[in-house]
Amino acid sequence: MPKSQKLEEILSILAKIREHPTSEEGMIILRQGLKSKYSIAVAQAAKIVGESTITELVADLVEAFARMMVKPAQVDQNCLAKKEIAKTLYHLEYSDENLFLQGIRHIQMEPVWGGVEDTAAHLRGICALGLVRMNYSDVMNELADLLADPKPEARVAAAKAIAYTGNPQGVPLLRLKTRIALFCHSRQRKSRNQGESGK
Repeated sequence: MPKSQKLEEILSILAKIREHPTSEEGMIILRQGLKSKYSIAVAQAAKIVGESTITELVADLVEAFARMMVKPAQVDQNCLAKKEIAKTLYHLEYSDENLFLQGIRHIQMEPVWGGVEDTAAHLRGICALGLVRMNYSDVMNELADLLADPKPEARVAAAKAIAYTGNPQGVPLLRLKTRIALFCHSRQRKSRNQGESGK
């Protein structure tokens, strides 16, 4: 069976059990979906688990995440499965920091037109919230690193996560980030003005 046809069949089966995912058949299909070699199918299964708050499948989600971390750019393009798994585990209040630490530090370079691009920024943001929710002891250091992330999406997620902590230690970090951003903007504007005046 062609790859596209096989994937469509898996997604169709997952769609059919969406209304009754906790039935005996539904649980079997969800477990099979999480074990799939297709990251889209894994992502879809994880989403259904999250929507239905099926805590019985936490171990399956964790196992799937670990599998998607092996040659990640090949097995899980754009971090589709890892993002959905992390979101679901966050929703289920998963409390083992190791997975979220892996996620917040994960960089996934993938080929794009003209070079390569990191596709894991969203994943890092989700995992930041996961660490905050579980009150991870060293979360502020992780968020400080994320606040300096090259990707704007990750930096915004870090700022939101810092605010979410309610920790006064986060205020100096945000103030520093704001001042650096203003300084950089001012220098860029000054450089641009000098360039225009020199024409």
